[in-house]
Amino acid sequence: MKALRLLFPYLRPYKKKLILGLVFITLFNVLITTVPFVVSGIIDKLRKSPPDTENILLDLTILLGLTAIAGTFLFLTRRTIIVSSRLIEYDIRNDLLAAIQKQEAAFFQEYPTGSLMALCTNDVSSVREFLGPAIMYSANTLTSFTFVFSAMFSLHWGLALSALIPLPFMAYVTYRVGQKVHAAFKSVQETYGELTVRSQESMSGIRVVRAYSTEKYEQKEFELVSKQYAQKNIALSRIQSLSMPAMMALIGLSNVIVLGYGGYLVIHGGLTEGILVQFLLYVNRLIWPVAAIGWVTNLVQRAAASAIRLRSVIYREPVYHPDFLQSSESLTPSIEFKNVSFSYPGSIPVLYNISFVLQEGKSLGIVGTTGSGKSSLVSLIPRLYDVTEGQILIGGKSLQELPLSQLRNAIAFVNQEPFLFSMSIRENIAFSVYNCSEEDIVSASKSAQLHDDVMAFDKKYDTIVGERGITLSGGQKQRTALARAIVRQPQILILDDSFSAVDTVTESKILQSMKEVMKNRTTIIIAHRLTSVKNCDEIIVLDEGRIIEHGSHEALISMNGLYADMFERQKLEEELQIG
Repeated sequence: MKALRLLFPYLRPYKKKLILGLVFITLFNVLITTVPFVVSGIIDKLRKSPPDTENILLDLTILLGLTAIAGTFLFLTRRTIIVSSRLIEYDIRNDLLAAIQKQEAAFFQEYPTGSLMALCTNDVSSVREFLGPAIMYSANTLTSFTFVFSAMFSLHWGLALSALIPLPFMAYVTYRVGQKVHAAFKSVQETYGELTVRSQESMSGIRVVRAYSTEKYEQKEFELVSKQYAQKNIALSRIQSLSMPAMMALIGLSNVIVLGYGGYLVIHGGLTEGILVQFLLYVNRLIWPVAAIGWVTNLVQRAAASAIRLRSVIYREPVYHPDFLQSSESLTPSIEFKNVSFSYPGSIPVLYNISFVLQEGKSLGIVGTTGSGKSSLVSLIPRLYDVTEGQILIGGKSLQELPLSQLRNAIAFVNQEPFLFSMSIRENIAFSVYNCSEEDIVSASKSAQLHDDVMAFDKKYDTIVGERGITLSGGQKQRTALARAIVRQPQILILDDSFSAVDTVTESKILQSMKEVMKNRTTIIIAHRLTSVKNCDEIIVLDEGRIIEHGSHEALISMNGLYADMFERQKLEEELQIG
């Protein structure tokens, strides 16, 4: 079980508790193994004429005491081993999330949200079941077999050997079932990931589904994946269901052998009735431990399959190491691209030989045709991706020389499609700023032209926006994301088409109020509406991943190139709308 080695480091902090739990389960089995011996004595005393009543009552008292103390040790076993497994589950889940957060953007193309959710829930739970119940019942089975067979051999080695006849068959059943469970459970978990992805996408995109009246199609697609998941679970259940009946049948066979051979010995005076009953109690004492072998095998195989999936994420080396470099120097927010080319993993190039310099405190507008690489270009600055060729410098230093945490702390990035968390507007705005004051929240909201909208809500800034901001309009979501960036007071502000969902009047007001925000701040604005960038210090025009024009608004208009053509077309569209 090489895959389960992943879990060993998580056991170390709790080894004292786990060892204590193993001691408790051992003491439990010592006491429980003594019970048949006392019962045997009671039966033999009852056979006497007259019965030894006084000693029988004493034995019954001892029996009651043994059972009570054994029950206490079993309780303490669960309190140590099962509680430890819950704490380990907590540690693994935290490490998993930490590992996910360190990964580069390409990682999330390989692992959809649903698959990651399955890892955080089902797979972690499967591992927890191995670390808790599986370890506890494995220890119980091992100590039960050790003490029970020691007692049986001390009473009559021949009868003890006869009780072991079914043991090789038990081992074979355990091995065969275990192999099948491992493969089946791995397939179940992969399908569960697909099911979670389908569920998450259907719910997140419910507006699109309804807008295009594709509810029936989505229902069919979901039913298809759900059916596959159900079928694979049924197949797994069938395999698991073979284990316990087979084990119980073999224990039954052991009972028959002991009863037959033991009865023969009693008849011929080789054994007392009390010892035969003691033997039968010992064999029946093994019913649950033996049945647990199959159950534990299932848990181990499921945990092994889950551990492989977890290991692929937790031990995956991130491309970027946030804490690898340390720097006490402040960051100078000037940006320089030197012959930068870029392509997404496994894809064709999207940027070719990009070069420009943006001085500290200046603003840069980026415009161009759809799919020209505008968003790809700005995603390189916070190192969401690394360049394929060339170099990007911030404050004269290559991005690779800067601590990732320092670089990203200096940047506020407003995405083309803003993501809001299912919490209040206040919490969304103050998301990345600890101890953010109410004054700062309101000021940022006013700069983003959001304040008046918020004050119109019943709960003002305490209004819950819903999942991904579903209760807000597109423009309100963009302005909330913009306020979140402003309140951060970044050295570098990147706005990726952040005004696309607002009307031109609101956009004009935002740009006017943003002048104060942008003062002494290096700002990059991507826009389709050229009115958003015409006041920038410099503008670059992209087409098919290349810079084809570069200059101020006035200089680009005078070139009569693509920028001038786009500006005239947009101006004409506005005039037609007004008319």
